[in-house]
Amino acid sequence: MEDKSALLITINIPGSNPREAYYKEMEIRSLLETLSIRVAFHIPFTVKEENPNTLIGPGQAVEASRIANETECDIVVINSFISARMEKNLTSILSLPLMDRESVILSIFLKNAHSKEALLQIEKAEAEYLRPRLRGRLDNLEQQRGGVKGSKGLGERLIELDRRKLDRRINVLTKELERIEKIRATQKKERKDGTVFSFALVGYTNAGKSSIMNALTGADVLIEDKLFATLDTTTRKMKLKNGEIVLLSDTVGFIEDLPHRLISAFSSTLNEALDANALIIVQDLESPNSYDNFLTTVNTLKELGAEEKVKLLVLNKVDKEYDDYNTIRLKNYGYDYVVTSVKENIGLDELLQKLEDITELEEETIEIKAPLDGTIFSKIRKGDTIISVEYKEDAIHMRIRVKKDLIPYYEKFSLE
Repeated sequence: MEDKSALLITINIPGSNPREAYYKEMEIRSLLETLSIRVAFHIPFTVKEENPNTLIGPGQAVEASRIANETECDIVVINSFISARMEKNLTSILSLPLMDRESVILSIFLKNAHSKEALLQIEKAEAEYLRPRLRGRLDNLEQQRGGVKGSKGLGERLIELDRRKLDRRINVLTKELERIEKIRATQKKERKDGTVFSFALVGYTNAGKSSIMNALTGADVLIEDKLFATLDTTTRKMKLKNGEIVLLSDTVGFIEDLPHRLISAFSSTLNEALDANALIIVQDLESPNSYDNFLTTVNTLKELGAEEKVKLLVLNKVDKEYDDYNTIRLKNYGYDYVVTSVKENIGLDELLQKLEDITELEEETIEIKAPLDGTIFSKIRKGDTIISVEYKEDAIHMRIRVKKDLIPYYEKFSLE
C-alpha cells in the first residue's frame, strides 16, 4: 500500500463547527501518512442527510470520480464508516478502490501489530469487516471484466466459497483467542499475589505517552509524530524516589469513532496494561480537540471496563500553544492532575511524586527483625522491594515495601 496517492472525501454537516471539521481532516491525513498514502486532492462534501445507497449524493459521487481521474489517484478514501452496500455502489461509480475510516484503521493495525494475540484479533476484525463486502467487490470485478449482470454462475459460487472460508477462519481465530485468554487468566491468578506495583500510560493517539515513558525510565521506546506509532504494549522498570521499583507500560493510543469490532483488538493489545494497578491518562494540550479526545479515552476505558483504575491525568505539552478553555475543563473533570512538558523538563519531578503517592495508597514500608540465619530472604514475595538491610547482633533488620494486605504474612517471620 506504499507510495499511493488518494482522493480524500470528508463529510460536513450543515451548521457543524469548521474547526472540528479541520481537525478531523488533519487526523485522517495523519492516519493515511502512517500508511504512506499521500492525499493528492481533498473534497469536503456537505451532506444534509446520509444517502442509504452512496452516503454522499449520486452527483457528488460522479464529481469525485471525475476529480480522481483528473488527479490520477490510485485510491479514494472517505473519512466515514460506510456499509457494504454503500461501498459496492460507490466503487462502481468511482471505478477505483475505496477505503473508509474503519479499513484505514484496520490497515494500520495490521501493519504495526507484532504480538501474536493482537495479530489474531486484528485478523478476525478484518475477516468480519470483509465478509459482508464480498458480493459488492466481486460484482464490481465482474463489471470491470465485462461479466453478465445478474448471472448466478461462477460469481455466486466464489462468494459462497469465500464466505465459507472466512467463516471457518473466524471460527478458528475465535477459538485460538479464547485459548489465549484462558492461559492469561490462569497466569494472572498465579501471579496475583506479590507482584510489582504497575502503572500504564493510556490516552489519545500521539498524546506523548512514549516521550513520558522514555523520560521517566530512560527507555528507548519509538517516538514518531504519527498516529498509532505505538501499538504493542511496552513495559519497563523504574525506581521511585523512595527506592521502590515499579513497572511503567506504554500503550496503544485511542482514537475517536473507533469501530466497535476494533474495541476487542484494542483490548488484546492493552490486556497487560489493563491489569496494571493504576492507569495514567496522558492528554496532549496542544490538540485543538483536547477535551473531546480526553472524553474519547475515558469512554473507551469504560467500554474496556477499566475506568475505575484511572488515578492521574497528565496534561502534556504545556510548552506548546493550547486552548485555555479546554484546559480548564480538563482540570475540573475530577481527576488528580499534573502539567508536564518532556521537551522543557516541566512537571516530571511532580509526576514522579504523584506516582509515589499513588503507591502509598496500596502499599506500605514495614520494618521487621528476622533471624540471623538468613532464611528470611527466601521468604520475600516476588515483586516486594527490599529498601534496606542491616545486620545487627540480635537480628537482621529489614525495611520492605509490600502491599498492605501482605503485612500479616511478613509479621509472622519477625522476631517482635
